[in-house]
Amino acid sequence: MQILLWSHAAVAGQPGNVGQDSAPGPLILEFDDLRKDFEILRQRGVIFEEPVPVDYPFGVRIEPVDPDGNRVSLHQQRKP
Repeated sequence: MQILLWSHAAVAGQPGNVGQDSAPGPLILEFDDLRKDFEILRQRGVIFEEPVPVDYPFGVRIEPVDPDGNRVSLHQQRKP
């Protein structure tokens, strides 16, 4: 698993707030077999926004919600 931090400004296509206090971007966890790991996490009681992982041009993605309501983005990159 890799842990990636992604800037909100970069996602929005806007310049970053250099030197200003700003919240970090979302936490993105990268998986080798997201569909398999999704089933394991679901069986262990993890709550997800979607019922199953969703296919995108870049790969597969789904977001669980932690007990405080924070979302974490789980990704699996598409193999070339």
